[in-house]
Order: sequence, then structure tokens, then C-alpha cells
Amino acid sequence: MKNDILTIEVVSSLSALKSKKNEWTALIDSIPHFLPTMTFEWHYAWLEANQNLIRDLSFLFFYDYSNTLIGIFPFFKKRAKFLFANLNIFSFSGGRDHVKTGIICKLEHRPILIKRTIEYFYTEQKNWDILAIQRLSARKGDDVCLERILTKKKFPYSIESILSIPFIIIKDEKDWESYWKARKKHFRHEIKRKTKKLSEIGNIHYEIRESPLGKQEFNDFLQLENSGWKGKNKSSILHRSHLLRMYEQLSHLESKRLWLVNFKMYVNNRLISSSLSMRTPHGLYVFKIAYDESFNKYSPGILLRLFEVKYCFENGLYIYDFSGKEQKWMRAFTHRKNYVMDFIIYRKTFVSLIRYLGFTKFKPFLKHFRLTESFLKKLIEE
Repeated sequence: MKNDILTIEVVSSLSALKSKKNEWTALIDSIPHFLPTMTFEWHYAWLEANQNLIRDLSFLFFYDYSNTLIGIFPFFKKRAKFLFANLNIFSFSGGRDHVKTGIICKLEHRPILIKRTIEYFYTEQKNWDILAIQRLSARKGDDVCLERILTKKKFPYSIESILSIPFIIIKDEKDWESYWKARKKHFRHEIKRKTKKLSEIGNIHYEIRESPLGKQEFNDFLQLENSGWKGKNKSSILHRSHLLRMYEQLSHLESKRLWLVNFKMYVNNRLISSSLSMRTPHGLYVFKIAYDESFNKYSPGILLRLFEVKYCFENGLYIYDFSGKEQKWMRAFTHRKNYVMDFIIYRKTFVSLIRYLGFTKFKPFLKHFRLTESFLKKLIEE
């Protein structure tokens, strides 16, 4: 499968993916400030934990003239019921608990890879109805690039979610003290007050553990997360077997490109706050947080986040990323945020275009009718 610019190789088995590890790793090493979810280690851990989805992988590997790997699009093939028909969907996400990875390449290659991917699906890949290109970054201009391509070629598409994800550029700050003093006075006062009150209960200390984690260290986090509201509504890791398997895999990582970091906060040797974060040579990305809800009034989660930010300064990291959608409490830490969005692209088939019309034309008129909106949302389930 060639054109004048790139060669595409479609990888559709775990063994074939493993054979690409060295090429993938070389690509990652050439990308400044790569994300944890770009790495081979992340994808392999997720696939090991989700064996049932291995048969659905359809990764696109892009090569240049010299046969050097320059980009990867991690697609999964899925089928969804739509009315009385089936839709064939290609998506960056293999499931709801897979942090959507986006495009794995250097910044300068992104426009041509997006263009080549669209061409591939419309000219070479026939067995699809919907293409979901997710977590495209507005900061990197991916959204503008894709919209121009789709508009020019008159391909139907919709944008179905826009998220803002806060982050701190550590290198833009002089040092930890300067960063701390730049926070709002009320926030600094509350942190000092709560820290003082907490210290009256007992000695406060922090610990940092890097993977491979011991079994007890990993279980301590699981039990703390499960002890609160996440355990009650069954959204904790312990209640989601596939997610548990993935984090077990990540807890054993030994890699210079990616490793798991467990931050802990204690009062008198009692664990009151903990997090699981992914660390690269350039940044820290918070993935899971937990705290003892009986200490709510002391904001142990906020205190641990500040400790993590200080860790980034002390270790010369470039970025601290909250890795999830913006919440109100994050605004005390930073005003920077990256907007990402999910593009849903439709092939010009009858059933696909019906779905397109439902979400782009009918839904805006019916959004005030809860039952109708719920019905539309359930037409395709991830």
C-alpha cells in the first residue's frame, strides 16, 4: 500500500506488534516530550490486560522513503448495533478504560499522517462505516488540519466531545518557591492552615515509590481507593478486572522511557492519600488518585498534588499533567489547559449517514427531551 509519500503497514496481531518494538522505541526516542500513552510499554500492558481485544487491533505503521518508521495510528476495530444493522468502527480507543492515545509521531509529521490516514480509509480500507479519531489536540493544530481535509473533500463528520485538560509547564517557572508564591493568596493561606491542623494530629511525611512496586505497596493504593466513594459505586480499580490487570502490568515496569510512580502521604504512619502516576524522562502524568475520606477537611489529595508538583521541580521535569478533564480545584494550580476533541468521520454508506444525521441534525432539536437524547446516545456504545 503505497503512494508518493508514505508506505503503510497494517499490524493486526500481538506477535507482529511485538516484532515492531525496536522500531517503535526508536520513534519514541526521537519525539520530544512524548506522552506515556505513546509508548510501546503502555500499549503492550493494556493489550496484555485486555486479551479479548487483541483480535481487534489494526495499528497503522507509517514509513518514509528510507523505510524508517515515522508514525503510528493505534486503531481498534469494533462493531456496534445501530437500529437493525451493524456498524464497523475503527477507533483510537480499544475500550472505555483505555486512555485515548492519539497520534504517535513528531509534530512536523502530524498533518501529512492525518491526511494519509483519511486517504487510506476512503481509498484502500473498505470494511468500515465510522472512523473515530480521538483526543486530537487544538494546541497542536490537529483539529484545524483535520477539519480542512474533511471540508475540502466533503466528507461528513461530527465533533462529539471537547475536553480541557490542565497542565503545568515546569520549565516556564523559575523555581518551586516562585511557583508557590504565584498561587492565589487565599489558596496559600488555606494550604498552610490545613497543613498546620493536620500536623497537630501527628507527624506528616511523604514517600515516593517507583516501579517495579512491591505487591503490598500496590495493594495499599488499591485498598485506599476502594475504601471511599469509588468503592461504593464500584468504579475503583478493584471493581474493574481489566483495569486491575493493566495496572498490575504497569506496576512491574522497568523501563528508562516509562515507569509507574506511587506517591504516598502519611499521618502517624496512616496512609491518607496516594496516587499512581506515569513518569517519562520529561514529565509526570497523574492517572489515579485516592485519599482517606475521613480526612476530607484537610484536603489530603490537594496536599499530595502539591508535593507531586514540587517533585517535578526537584527532578528537572518539563511538565506536570493532570491527564484528565478539568475540575474546579485544578484552577488553583494552573490556568494552562489543552483542548482535545473527538472527531467522528462517516463513510458514505446508508446506515453510517443515518447515524450522522441523528447526531448532527436531529439531536440539537431534541436535546431538551431527556428520553430521546438518551436513546440517541445508546445507538452506539463504546
